Amino acid sequence: MSLSLYKAFSGTKRVLVLCVILCVILSVRSMAQVIDRFKLINKHNVILNEIDPLAPLSVGNGDFAYTADVTGMQSFEQYYYKNGIPLETLSTWAWHSFPNTQNLKLEDAMKEIDFHGRKIMYASIEKSVAGEYFRQNPHPVPLGQISLVQGNGQALERSSLSHINQQLNLWKGAISSAYQLNGKPVSVETVCSPEKSIVAFSIKSTLLKNGKLKPAFRFPYSYDLSVKNKPPFDWSKVDLHQTTIVSRGENKVLLKRVINETVYYVAISWQGKAKFEQDGAHHFYLNATGTDSLQLVCQFSPSVIKQTPLLFETIRNANALSWKNYWTKGAVVDFSGSKDSRANELERRIVLSQYLVKVNYAGSFPPQETGLTHISWYGKHNSEVYWWHAAPFYQWNHTDLLEKSFSWYKKILPVALAEAKREGFEGARWPKMAGIDGRTSPGGINPFIIWNQPNPIYLAELVYRKHPNAETLKKYSDIVFESAKFLASYAFYDAKTDRYILGPPVKSVNESTAENTTKNPSFELVQWYYGLKVAQDWRVRLGMSRDPHWDKVLKKLAHPTVKDGKYLEMETDPDMYNQPGDFSSAMIMALGYLPKTPLVDKQIMLNTFNAIYERNGLKGFVSWSLGKGAMTAARLAERDKAIDILCNTLPGAVFLKNGHIQRAKEPLACPAYLPANSAFLAAAALMAAGWDDAPVMNAPGFPQDGSWHIRVENMNKLP
Repeated sequence: MSLSLYKAFSGTKRVLVLCVILCVILSVRSMAQVIDRFKLINKHNVILNEIDPLAPLSVGNGDFAYTADVTGMQSFEQYYYKNGIPLETLSTWAWHSFPNTQNLKLEDAMKEIDFHGRKIMYASIEKSVAGEYFRQNPHPVPLGQISLVQGNGQALERSSLSHINQQLNLWKGAISSAYQLNGKPVSVETVCSPEKSIVAFSIKSTLLKNGKLKPAFRFPYSYDLSVKNKPPFDWSKVDLHQTTIVSRGENKVLLKRVINETVYYVAISWQGKAKFEQDGAHHFYLNATGTDSLQLVCQFSPSVIKQTPLLFETIRNANALSWKNYWTKGAVVDFSGSKDSRANELERRIVLSQYLVKVNYAGSFPPQETGLTHISWYGKHNSEVYWWHAAPFYQWNHTDLLEKSFSWYKKILPVALAEAKREGFEGARWPKMAGIDGRTSPGGINPFIIWNQPNPIYLAELVYRKHPNAETLKKYSDIVFESAKFLASYAFYDAKTDRYILGPPVKSVNESTAENTTKNPSFELVQWYYGLKVAQDWRVRLGMSRDPHWDKVLKKLAHPTVKDGKYLEMETDPDMYNQPGDFSSAMIMALGYLPKTPLVDKQIMLNTFNAIYERNGLKGFVSWSLGKGAMTAARLAERDKAIDILCNTLPGAVFLKNGHIQRAKEPLACPAYLPANSAFLAAAALMAAGWDDAPVMNAPGFPQDGSWHIRVENMNKLP
């Protein structure tokens, strides 16, 4: 404000003006204060005082995770499995296939599908011997169960535990478990290596010394995969796998595991007087009589482990440093001082979700939807939700962790190129549901899902936004360009309407309509446009000319269908708003998940979003729709609705004590449904950091009525 303008005010008005200026200065200073990250993260440590099968705690590094019950180990397998989240030891590298005794081929699960007059063989026969086999295989290996048992080898009784005090220290990534077992104190500290598949324990109790408590190691054959989601361990097939002691040494033993053609090793070492004993083909104990303190280190590896065993203290220190780096280098958001009563719970949800995605999603293989917590969809990666899995790492300033799993797409590029060629398309067609080998899995839905195809382009663009240099362009140009070639090749030119169309056959995001009657799903159309547009940008950045065919598709691509001022989910469902029940909401992702494009009118999207919100209510925004709904609401300046969605407490949006969210459709079959956490993080970051054309204000996605006090550090904007 100029001095002459200030003098023009009367004395009273001058005071008011000064007060306003002072408030603005104080507000800016408050927002600029450095966040006490140690205090913020530790504020939300998980504390348990009872056995809760929905609240096991995990330690892990993205490529390996160990999930423990209240004993700090895996002592109550059946109780947690039947009533909540199972106790697993999982990795991204250990995979197994049941023997293919019938010499089945993927072609046995294929049938001919008409694609605009051209015949394509798709693996769409799910209910067949071949279909079931190739859906189930390969699947992750349950690496082994590490528990505490009674001195006679019997499982602990839940009723024998009392005075439980378990804590997950988020800052250190460590679990401390203290309790009494039959009146005697027990304490267990559980940690994981930041780089290797190692879990380590420090166990203290006089019960060790008198032989009434001991660690146990058990190895199942595999899973009972007659169950797709949360399958139980298969303990029955004792003769179909082998566990052999390869070598013994002072305070260490090396085991070799052979499950059909899968081989891996388990190195067990300890500090403290103890004796390693075998009890059956796949069952071992560590008898620690003579000491009341035992430090135990278990390493799993696909190859023989030759190095000197690491000490518990070494692993604990490395783990703590890794987590400190994660929390200090990444983004955080602090709601201290907010007047809205939901602020603390929202902050807890964010911090716990940040912990869970590092444990479960920060690996070298794109995760299954339940990460490394338990098996879902036979352990396969469902690539349509990969953006939800990976994009938050960019937003929360851990782009290196996005790139870690994204590298798998480069590895399977030859597989994707071959699949597109087999189907008669150009470029790379990415598998919808796949294991580590990248082979597509049969399914009645899988071949017709297409919203997974533009995701690699979008993610590569996020990496470029963080690292806008020639190295990034060179590193990921093959993924971007081969993906774009497929997009342009898949879009079919309809001469009658002079436009490029998508489908039939195609299934939209909601997967509920018949593939042969579905055409031009709105979200996918905008995805196609954005993917090709970004790919052209990459060509220009590399000094290449624009691809003329891609430009032709961009110019003539069908637009989302509008009826009565609202977008339809797809062109072939014109009466969707006249039907009873909840409205489908996939089309709102065209502005929210995706940035603004010429294909979307903001007012029409606002009409669409509000019609869906009014009909469906908050029950329509649970699971990963937490992110879907809040992101669209934020970009449309519907800030109150955005925060209401983000703070939803209906089933499918309840954050358990450990931060997990049960899948709304099947809460006990998918009790740890992580796309809900990652989509939630994507929305929270968008609302806090903004986006490229967001209003210039602090936290532009949050209500601006003074009820929210928000400080943000190190966060990256979305386009």
